[in-house]
Amino acid sequence: MYKLNEELKKYIKDNFDKQELSPPLFYNTELGIRFELGEDSPYIEEKHYMNRVYYRSITLFKEIFSFNDSIYLVWFVKPDRKMKATGVLKKYIKNSALKYCLSVEKIRREGEVFLKMALKCHVKDIKIEKMLEAIANQDMNIHPKLGCECYFINTKKKIIYYMYDDRGLDVVAKSVDKLIPIYKQYSEWVLPYDKKEIISKLGL
Repeated sequence: MYKLNEELKKYIKDNFDKQELSPPLFYNTELGIRFELGEDSPYIEEKHYMNRVYYRSITLFKEIFSFNDSIYLVWFVKPDRKMKATGVLKKYIKNSALKYCLSVEKIRREGEVFLKMALKCHVKDIKIEKMLEAIANQDMNIHPKLGCECYFINTKKKIIYYMYDDRGLDVVAKSVDKLIPIYKQYSEWVLPYDKKEIISKLGL
């Protein structure tokens, strides 16, 4: 195994001035946008609500990533005796041989231990729609569920996509030029609570 963790840490430090990825990503990063996915309402049916979540998360992903883009896929999960490191990934990769390229390390964050898993691959290697739906379902009574903290990093564009659950997702970047077109095209989806801070970060 080549030193993927060291490579990833250097990439994060050089491009985002961070020692490690951690939530809340928007508040922990200089340049970013926070999007609302579900727009919760007491009058909306669950099926309609989740369909909107899926649509927005996938639309924003496709805005940032192309089929052949190189990515880092990074996720954090609390260790479980029954859980294999590759078990989180196997449902969502198209080429099972990629599990042998997985880098795993234990990290400590705020007194808790996590398994940090990283994979360098291409968008086309991952069942993206299935994976995003599973992340969105993690707090809902819907399967499949993917209960982990998952980051998609576009290595060339230097953009990180992080959906925390059905409520929303953060998009952060090294360059404001990468974010402004996304903000303008999808401004109606921007989380109202953070809109003033987003506008300030983007210099708009």
